[in-house]
Amino acid sequence: MSVQLIQMKKSRKKPCTGDIFVVQPFPDKYYYGKVIQTDLQSTDSFINGMFLIYIYDYCSTDKKIENNLDKNKLLIAPMIVNKQPWLKGYFETIGNVAVTDDEKNIDFGFWHILKKEFLDINGHSLDSEPQYHSIFGLGSYGAIAKEIYKVLDNSI
Repeated sequence: MSVQLIQMKKSRKKPCTGDIFVVQPFPDKYYYGKVIQTDLQSTDSFINGMFLIYIYDYCSTDKKIENNLDKNKLLIAPMIVNKQPWLKGYFETIGNVAVTDDEKNIDFGFWHILKKEFLDINGHSLDSEPQYHSIFGLGSYGAIAKEIYKVLDNSI
């Protein structure tokens, strides 16, 4: 099975905090994502200026804005991305809804392979393993697709 998302509408517009976007792993099946934070500041220079996104375990057959995404669990762990998923059309922004307190307080972090410890979004050590975690670094749209398909293939 291919692990490439279906391309939709390409955009040069810079993502904004609260932007709701869709990803399409299968024809006519959209999963919703949200830009939680923009212009990240980190101890890692590759992360500076990037975007923190969540992709929710919420699927629809159309691209309508879902206002209660924060009530759904995450499909994959939060990831740090650049603008490439939008530029290539793998993420399509469909609207904007303010980031909620629930979304700001999700227990997540990142595993640093070399340091062998969990870090927060700014690159600082965490005391314990967070509920959601991915690898510390910049995630490509290919890596996001791989994570999405891994979860969806296990749930079928």
